Amino acid sequence: MEKLDIIDKVNYKKMIEHRNSLDGFAKEIGIKIISISKGYAKGEIDINKSHLNPGKSVHGGCIFTLADTVGGTAAWSRGNYVATTSSNITYLNPAIESKKLIAIAKEIKFGKKILVYDIDIWDDSDRLIAKVTNSYYNIEKKLDL
Repeated sequence: MEKLDIIDKVNYKKMIEHRNSLDGFAKEIGIKIISISKGYAKGEIDINKSHLNPGKSVHGGCIFTLADTVGGTAAWSRGNYVATTSSNITYLNPAIESKKLIAIAKEIKFGKKILVYDIDIWDDSDRLIAKVTNSYYNIEKKLDL
């Protein structure tokens, strides 16, 4: 079994605390990680008027940032920092009158250097807003837990 696969629940809790404490764009717009396990992460954002586009739906950049943050956090579950290498997002429904968006990331490939995740974005009405596939590069730097 690989060393990165041996991470217990205590360390997942530390990962959540660490991710949510980091300054930067994700924190600035209100993204919060609520769950991490091996190859998996769940996060959310409470929507306010600063997240909306002129059409009063959640801005696509906000949706993308949520997906990238939660997908990258799922990749962190393997124990190292990562960098996004590619992303494909398909917007399926507008997030109009949504109070919250929820992202769920699931691992589809764990390689030595490249990790790939599917991320689904849902609103608080259980409407699928977007489907995303992201690839991340393992930069082989251990998380500071």
